[in-house]
Amino acid sequence: MEIPIINRIRRMEPSLATLLILTVGAIAVIGLVAAITAPVTDLVGDTQWHYVSAFHGLGATVFLLGSTIAVYLAWRLYTGQLTAFRDLKWLTAFSAFMSAVTIAFGNWIYIAYRAAGGPRSYFLGTLPEIHEIFFEFKEFIALFTLPMMLAATFLLWRYGPGIVKHKELRAAASLSVLLGWVYMILAYVLGAAITKLRGV
Repeated sequence: MEIPIINRIRRMEPSLATLLILTVGAIAVIGLVAAITAPVTDLVGDTQWHYVSAFHGLGATVFLLGSTIAVYLAWRLYTGQLTAFRDLKWLTAFSAFMSAVTIAFGNWIYIAYRAAGGPRSYFLGTLPEIHEIFFEFKEFIALFTLPMMLAATFLLWRYGPGIVKHKELRAAASLSVLLGWVYMILAYVLGAAITKLRGV
């Protein structure tokens, strides 16, 4: 038995309005829960780096939300079924921008990580594997998100909707988005883990 509303939902693709609602809604819910359950000093910390760290995490979360929708649309592009091409173009540009913002704040917070008495010296003294695997790998893998998202953005903006007719270009754009997302997920998970082990 077919249910018309379910079929309609299956055919729908996310739009920029969906992204906006999802991003604002997710940040509002997370902010509300955090504000209710934790004191402000526990949320952002009490060091001189607390705001930089908070913006780095917030940028990464917004990047996560936008690029996840972009991956779905990139899959639709790869299979040749994409109808929301304009949304994918803007989402890849948005993801490239958020990647740059997150990397900039990440490089800024890296100063505190490497400072005397910071997390780096703690991990090198107690758990050197954590430093090598969790942090150094995380920082370098996160840098790959920007060129991947820029490559996808360039291809989509340069070739426009006509890219759908070219299998190789579709694959290149789609795989660039997917790889950028995979690198971002790895960095996001490792970043959250290292923050829990020893924040700045």
